[in-house]
Amino acid sequence: MTKQEKINELKLKFATLNKQINNEIITLDQKEYEATINDWADAILTKEAAKLEAEQARQTKIAAYEKLGLTPAEIEALLPTPAEPIS
Repeated sequence: MTKQEKINELKLKFATLNKQINNEIITLDQKEYEATINDWADAILTKEAAKLEAEQARQTKIAAYEKLGLTPAEIEALLPTPAEPIS
């Protein structure tokens, strides 16, 4: 997913954004809204890229362990549990 696609998805999900200052709810102005959505998109895409990289490293380790003749159960015992899916 491209950054622009993620931004569009977030804008559909969050048409407006609010912040709370001294117990007062304030709707973000357009500039703050755009900056927040942009920051969220960056954070989500960074997290997704890190998860993909970790999964690729995991698959590389699995392939190496398979070449050594380890069983799937032995491989799973050696590898950490995969990260939770990104929502």
